[in-house]
Amino acid sequence: MQKQILILLLIAIGIFLTYLYLNQDNISDIRILTEEYKPLQYINENNELDGYAASVVKDILKELNISKEIELTDWDTAYSLILNEDNIALFSTIKNHEREDKFKWVGPIGTLKVNLYKSADSDISINSLDGAKDYKISAVKDYAYTEDLLNLGFKNIVECNSEKEALNKLVNKEVDLYLTSNIAMDELVKSENEPIDFIEKEFNISIDQFYIAFSKNYPDKFITRWQTALEKVKQNSTLLFIEN
Repeated sequence: MQKQILILLLIAIGIFLTYLYLNQDNISDIRILTEEYKPLQYINENNELDGYAASVVKDILKELNISKEIELTDWDTAYSLILNEDNIALFSTIKNHEREDKFKWVGPIGTLKVNLYKSADSDISINSLDGAKDYKISAVKDYAYTEDLLNLGFKNIVECNSEKEALNKLVNKEVDLYLTSNIAMDELVKSENEPIDFIEKEFNISIDQFYIAFSKNYPDKFITRWQTALEKVKQNSTLLFIEN
């Protein structure tokens, strides 16, 4: 009889410990990834992660009392991880129809404009998005706006591994147009030391908002807490949406 009571007691303890484990607060059980994309997130002269979006995420982590290092990697690696592994956060991520159901979302944390750019000496004139299908366009692989054009049936996209590579395709006349955001273009022109009138905006495709994306398994209750923390950060700081 005592043996049976002991077995039942051990079973009860096991169930109780399992319950505690499954219900403990694991909001900090997450990897936070980003790529270098000035001025949203980048490594500054002090070898520290800096930038508008990086500051937002750091302030959210403070609000949530989460002590985590933000990992800087390339976009392809980060995007593959958030698609295939649990407990991953990735910023700055544009939310579009293609991605909406693949992840959970906190934001928006900012706004950008997606444009087609041409060389200043080009005589290309585009009056509609369909008109761009007549031209060869460089764009970064797996970026939201690249996915959008591919989903619209564009067959003329030259997919690149970085913004710099995509820009160089335009500079070297290997493509007719370059697809990117106003934010990325401004920074690339500065870093390449090219005069601002070397490249012109030809056509605006969209105005998009960017978010922090999370793996689908990350609990909804934690997503709610991240969103609440973001709203507090917005109220208690001078952070602004980027819209130039």
